[in-house]
Amino acid sequence: MSSIQINVTDRDGVRTEGVEWKDFESLMECLTRNKFPILATCGGNASCSTCHSYLDQKTFVKTGGTNEEEEDLLEMLDDTRHDNSRLTCQVEWSEDLDGAEIEIAPEW
Repeated sequence: MSSIQINVTDRDGVRTEGVEWKDFESLMECLTRNKFPILATCGGNASCSTCHSYLDQKTFVKTGGTNEEEEDLLEMLDDTRHDNSRLTCQVEWSEDLDGAEIEIAPEW
């Protein structure tokens, strides 16, 4: 089993370096396993936006961006949406994402 290390900043601005992300997990699963405050109300089905986070620009580009379903949900987050917003349930593990900087978005 492979894994990479990412850095996560929570809603209080606390940065945790070296969070292990395993190759069979979505980013949402990684964050919840590591006890970050991600609700994941819909269970990772891209239907609730409670796993909304920001990715550093380089990582955002490497993920390939959003699909139509994800884009529709993100459009409802006017106040907290940024150009680098993603639903973490839709971000798949890749070795290319090693060192990614993730910031958990404010609750809505």
